[in-house]
Amino acid sequence: MKTGHCLQTLCEHTSWVTSVLFSSDGQILISGSYDRTIKLWDVKTGRCISTLTIDRLYEGMNIQGATGLTDAQKATLKTLGAVEH
Repeated sequence: MKTGHCLQTLCEHTSWVTSVLFSSDGQILISGSYDRTIKLWDVKTGRCISTLTIDRLYEGMNIQGATGLTDAQKATLKTLGAVEH
């Protein structure tokens, strides 16, 4: 940060990064993204140390042919991990 030069480009998120934070010791960078992950990065190497994800309640549930659901309800279920195929 002293020089303002780019030292690393961190490219593992699959959507927009919405937040970044350095650990108190400056050794780890934490990034949050619209891809629903939080990644921990080694500042010196630029390597992703860990990826944190949350379980989505309806992950993989097939809602094709489900009756009685509005389009909005289907969209919500898909956001929570359901699929329609």
